[in-house]
Amino acid sequence: MQLARWRALLGLLWSAGRWRAVRFGVGTLLVGALPTAVIVLTGALVDAIPGAVRHGLGAPGGHPALLALAGLALALALASAGGNWLHQQGLVLNAAYALEVHSTVARVNLGTPGVAPLEDPALRDELEAVHEAERRGVLRMTASELSYVALQRIRGFGAFAVLLGFRWWAPLLLAAAWYLTNRAYMKKTEKGMTVQDGAPGVRRAGYLRSLALDPSAAKEIRVFGLGAWAVGRYGDAMLEALGELWASRGAARGWSAAATVMLVVSHAAVLGALGASAAAGTLGVAGLLVFVQAVIATSDLGLVGDSQWWLAESLVVAGKVSALRRRAAAWLLDGGPEPPRAAGRGKVAVRLDGVRFTYRGRPAPVLDGLTLDIPAGQSLAVVGENGAGKSTLIKLLCGLYEPDAGRITLDGGATPLEARGRVGVIFQDFVRYPLALRENVGFGHLPLLHDDAALTGALHDAGGAGLLGDLPAGLDTVLTREGEGGADLSGGQWQRVALARALTAIRGGAGLLILDEPTAALDVRAETELFERFLELTRGVTTILVSHRLSSVRHADRIVVVDGGRVVEDGTHDQLMRSGGRYAEMFSLQANRFSPKLEVADA
Repeated sequence: MQLARWRALLGLLWSAGRWRAVRFGVGTLLVGALPTAVIVLTGALVDAIPGAVRHGLGAPGGHPALLALAGLALALALASAGGNWLHQQGLVLNAAYALEVHSTVARVNLGTPGVAPLEDPALRDELEAVHEAERRGVLRMTASELSYVALQRIRGFGAFAVLLGFRWWAPLLLAAAWYLTNRAYMKKTEKGMTVQDGAPGVRRAGYLRSLALDPSAAKEIRVFGLGAWAVGRYGDAMLEALGELWASRGAARGWSAAATVMLVVSHAAVLGALGASAAAGTLGVAGLLVFVQAVIATSDLGLVGDSQWWLAESLVVAGKVSALRRRAAAWLLDGGPEPPRAAGRGKVAVRLDGVRFTYRGRPAPVLDGLTLDIPAGQSLAVVGENGAGKSTLIKLLCGLYEPDAGRITLDGGATPLEARGRVGVIFQDFVRYPLALRENVGFGHLPLLHDDAALTGALHDAGGAGLLGDLPAGLDTVLTREGEGGADLSGGQWQRVALARALTAIRGGAGLLILDEPTAALDVRAETELFERFLELTRGVTTILVSHRLSSVRHADRIVVVDGGRVVEDGTHDQLMRSGGRYAEMFSLQANRFSPKLEVADA
């Protein structure tokens, strides 16, 4: 697993910038070798000092001291300059690496034509781990910390090579001790990172923390007295997560104890041998100085402090990103890239033939053998009880899910994916983009984003012409108070903006317009007015309206009732009322709720 993570990390750095990564790697190797050169040159200088004292620096006998001194000064200067250069290059590569990770996450999130793959719990865990690493700043220091650890390791291996000149076994013994120390630390760290990034308790604690701090939940937290509950549950979740973390780290205690003993024994043996050689006269002062420095420098084969911890976390994140890449590649192999958005104009005919669909984790299908023909240009209302499958039907028509069985065709035989660009939709939870009004309307058809006449016309048709006069910068006003010069809209104004977005899609060639209960927050009269306006403005295209308020859709050309995953009634409002079936029963119940009643007190 560790090797796979290293491959993933280096692969991401390579993708972030090939020549920048190569330059950074070569620079790290050269700068990392300079401390070893300093050790050797220091020994050469000490060895040459007696000759310089006897003969003088100007005499031939003093030249070795001058050369050693010059070499030492150059190595120190290069080490300082090289360190500064690596620091600057590391900052640039950090940014490129973070961008590559963000691009990968974006490709995974946006690269699936539908939304079903994004509901995979394993994928959500991987995305959450990357998000958490970003929040802690891991991505912004990956290259720098990798370089710092590499510099230390290169210095350690240089010291290892120097010590081979004393006794062959000395560097091997020290390297074995530091390797054992590293293994103990890495086992503890990797287990901790895995638990920290993947433990359910960590995610649950994060949610409870956000629940206690998020302004959107502040009202209910106070009204229902949930403050103590949230804090208590947060504490329980954190203790659960910390318990897993402590248990994972406790598993490495044996390694830690063995590493400590090995370090003491190895250093005692090597330093003792150096002392014995010096006392016997077989090792001079210069050699003793060089080898003692090398013994100290072998510590760079061991722990490197916080940088090693950050690098371990970066490796875990790189493994997660690599898994995301594999998922994206598998999706492309399974279904290919998303088809280009269809072009064309005119009404779109729709056919669903024996469609069945079941959500992940549910035992029973939501739609089961649903068959429906919608002629081009017809306005169709889809009604039914909550959970009947109305919104699921709309998601299938938009290509957000693939049916388990059956077939859906639009626009003369195209699949929903192939017909994208010919379909516009306003969902119940339509997006209120914290962007300019221009984007909020123009997203219906991007080529019209800078066509002021088209956007203004769509707003006018949607009943939102007054917005342009009220907003300080017109179409370029940012629709959030958090933006400079921004403004917020009321619920009714947002509804008009969403309708204008759908009408922009019509101007761009969409031939099928869908409203999936986007007016649930409006009162009956406001919803009826919006639907009637929608039907009036979309006479030239096929429309599908979904609503739980039957009075709002009674003017549609055709109404179907969905129940048990199938169409159980089909006809106009008058036909369905005369048949006295489920639609008539539901309509009557709703009509009675809103009919005025006069209560007369007993005299």
